Amino acid sequence: MHPSLEKLLDVQKLDRETRLLEEAKVRRPMELNDEKRKVAAGQETAGGVADEITACRLNIDKGELNISELEGEIQKSKIAMNGAKSNTEYSIFQEQIAKNEENRGAKEEEVLELLTLLEKLQSKKTEVERDLADMEKSYQRKETEVLGLVKELEEKVGGLKGERGQLAEEIISDHLDLYERINKKVDSDCIVAAEESADEVGVHFCQGCYMTVTKQELNQLALAQDLLTCRSCSRLLYLED
Repeated sequence: MHPSLEKLLDVQKLDRETRLLEEAKVRRPMELNDEKRKVAAGQETAGGVADEITACRLNIDKGELNISELEGEIQKSKIAMNGAKSNTEYSIFQEQIAKNEENRGAKEEEVLELLTLLEKLQSKKTEVERDLADMEKSYQRKETEVLGLVKELEEKVGGLKGERGQLAEEIISDHLDLYERINKKVDSDCIVAAEESADEVGVHFCQGCYMTVTKQELNQLALAQDLLTCRSCSRLLYLED
């Protein structure tokens, strides 16, 4: 095997490990997505309950204001009734008082129902906020854990890249450039074995694209005088010892 190829195989191993770690760096934060959705849903629920409480309090205030206004009308009618100059006027004021008292009673019932609802909503708010706080704590713990793992991955990637840089200095620049060009074109390994067929003795295939390797190419690989690429997929080839 050509000396440059031996070192390039070590570079490829480092690149493979680096690629896996980089992918893990991307995947790890995605583990927070479910936690984020839970927190967002909890915040939305808490916001909805808060809006209900606000609306309920406004309705209570309006109801109490109506009660106050009805009480004022009742008092006015009572004063007017006491000064009535005829039985007809007296009856009219009496009817007005009765109607306003009936409306006041209905409004008082309505306000009592709203106060009961407000109490339930406040209890619900306490429960929802407690659940939200638990979800936020869970998310923060998970985030701290994930960020720690990502930091570890970054440190490992940095170490691998440093090791790769030192190794690359030992490789002939033209050979390293060839490797880099191929590495940009293929998704997997760019250095593969020319492996012998299990069915046909002496027949070898490129393990990248399974193109047959010619006898002339096998001789070139055996001599190891220069690097050889597959004529189909352009990957660098080597013969396994």
